[in-house]
Amino acid sequence: MPNLARVVPAVTPELPSGVDSIDFAYGVASGDPDTTSVIVWTAVAVGQPIDIPMAWDIALDANFDQVVGSGTASAATDDAHTVRVLADNLAPGAVYWYRFRTGSFVSRIGRTRTMPAQDPDRFTLAVSSCQSRDNLALWDNHVRLATDTEVDLVVWLGDFIYEEGARELEGYRDRYREARGDDRLQASSAAHPWVVTWDDHEVVNDYDAEVDPLRRAAGYRAWWEFTPTRLARPLPAGQSDEYRIYRSIEVASLARVLLLDCRQYQTESTVLGAAQLEWLGGQLDHESRQTIIASPVVMSSIGVGETVPDYAFEVRPDEQNQLRSMLAGAPGATVISGDLHASMQLNFAPGITEWMAPPLSSSFPPNLADALPLLPILAEDVVSAEAVNGYLRLRLSGDEATATVVS
Repeated sequence: MPNLARVVPAVTPELPSGVDSIDFAYGVASGDPDTTSVIVWTAVAVGQPIDIPMAWDIALDANFDQVVGSGTASAATDDAHTVRVLADNLAPGAVYWYRFRTGSFVSRIGRTRTMPAQDPDRFTLAVSSCQSRDNLALWDNHVRLATDTEVDLVVWLGDFIYEEGARELEGYRDRYREARGDDRLQASSAAHPWVVTWDDHEVVNDYDAEVDPLRRAAGYRAWWEFTPTRLARPLPAGQSDEYRIYRSIEVASLARVLLLDCRQYQTESTVLGAAQLEWLGGQLDHESRQTIIASPVVMSSIGVGETVPDYAFEVRPDEQNQLRSMLAGAPGATVISGDLHASMQLNFAPGITEWMAPPLSSSFPPNLADALPLLPILAEDVVSAEAVNGYLRLRLSGDEATATVVS
């Protein structure tokens, strides 16, 4: 049962002197849930470099008659007027509603949930990536995601934005403001909790460990500002050589979900880097019934010769084979991946299926789309392939992981 301890909602702060109005123009979002807490997030459009105080509430009902958490926070200018709050002391496996308010302005209402403490009969992930703004009609997939009542958690595998030439912080912020300003993304962000990792376009196409550190730091800072993550604020360039985002999510003892970073540590000989690979090896030793490896980059071989991307695992066969060996000892291993703007089923290793989730809106090259279903003839690891947009619904139940493409 949810925590029924009521609290008195915090007093709504007044707007600062000289600020007549604000706009909750970017919606609300929640993310990185555990059994007793979740991050709730929002951002406001102000037009002035002034911090905006606000109150937040989390409740057992959408009318906020049963508020169980409330407090104050600040949408700071230094954080692009974004704000995140750790709502804690919650009950496991429970649904909550949340909102933000300041002056006479109230955000839209978000719905979130905590992770279960006991194994559910089933737990469903929605998996996608790659939301180019080139074909805005395909953003209707966010509406499908928002209304999908089977989804318990969204796993986003990167390319939340496309950098479009951004090199400095404000340019990256503008890309996130454009995405977050779309009401369809606001709907799916408000409907479910999200866990988010990145691919390449959060910084620049196909970057690796040699990327300009100032550009990388700007991209990472904007990612943190506009993502409902409980990770700490990134340090400026020069104060740290990395920003670690690889991490695990526990679904009681049903599954362990492991989110990877396939860009930051990449060199000619490795995708993951030594430290992340060692971490992964330790994480694969657990008591849960299933192991879900969330990799932004395809882990199997697609076997198309020189057209294989330079960043692919198959270009580094020693690491790829090491991963096959490691996952062979993990309980009920399944790989989920993205990046290539297609939906595929692949055999990563005997008994280990990889599901490449379809991109939300980015397109497979039109001149090659009709030939994609023939890929299994060329690539031994590929079972099926098609050019569709949407998301993958991965249903975890007992020892089984069942995948359905929603498009």
